[in-house]
Amino acid sequence: MTNVEISQFISELALLLESDISCRDALQIIQQEQESFLIRRLSAGIQTDIEKGLSLADSLARHPRYFEPFIVDMLRKGESLSTTLAKIADYRESLDITEDDLTNKIALSSIYFFAMIFIVFLMTSVIFIYVVPVFSDMFAAFGSDLPVMTLLLVKMADFVWLFIGVFLILSALLWIKRRSIIFYLPLFGKIYHKITLVRLLRTCAFALSNQVSLVKAFEAAAQAVKNPIYGKRLEQVTKDISSGTPLSDALKKQSIFPEKVIHAAIVGTQSNSLDKLLNKIADIYTKKILQSIEPTIKIYTLAITIFIGIIVGFLVISLYSPIFMIGSVM
Repeated sequence: MTNVEISQFISELALLLESDISCRDALQIIQQEQESFLIRRLSAGIQTDIEKGLSLADSLARHPRYFEPFIVDMLRKGESLSTTLAKIADYRESLDITEDDLTNKIALSSIYFFAMIFIVFLMTSVIFIYVVPVFSDMFAAFGSDLPVMTLLLVKMADFVWLFIGVFLILSALLWIKRRSIIFYLPLFGKIYHKITLVRLLRTCAFALSNQVSLVKAFEAAAQAVKNPIYGKRLEQVTKDISSGTPLSDALKKQSIFPEKVIHAAIVGTQSNSLDKLLNKIADIYTKKILQSIEPTIKIYTLAITIFIGIIVGFLVISLYSPIFMIGSVM
């Protein structure tokens, strides 16, 4: 399930509860003509929990992947279930705007290139396994020296299964560690840093606007960012704040926070308007993200095209240059 689908589910549930419909009936209505199978299954599960006597908060707590603990706590402590859900829906929608926009644009623009990389990988593997050995024997029969690039290709073919194994293992490791590695990508690393920072700032501002303590607000942010790098840094910030360290000093100790955020922390704590300032900073970063998506994708697609061209060019030159050389000698 995407973040947008979860946000829409919460928003629809809040709207129905505002109409004085029971939570059980509201969940039943949401399931009707619901396009997403996963949302239907989630709604049915929550409905079953409520019929067994669980509260909505207790049921949502059984799905921590979609509903963070601080959201569950808000539902338990909130006076009106529909009002609290509406606030949560607004908060989640403010997060989805950047992350899903970037993800969708990357997916739409790069699906062709990922397909091309996969095809090139298969084509290269087939050439190394079946074609290069045949060419190698043919060239050896002529008894002439092979060009350097062709010799390199022949040597690489001897270790083709090792290369394929290493490639698959590295791909698996990169996928497992993607939440940490993504910040070090040369093209998208900075954008994802800003996206995570926006999520962090929005969550802190949302929690503070609902009269949550500063420590609890940063604990909520650690849950919301869903990233090990930021999560550990935020946990350290909460420890420093709990021990009496001023917020600005606690943030300065962590390299992930820009000067704007630290300055907002200083001014916000003095003027008792930290939540508003954090939201303003989040608005600024959201605009920067949206402005940088298109140029980054263009650079990304160009880099992939050049990469594919280099691989194909290397294979063609390596395989055909000996043929041209032998033909000129004959």
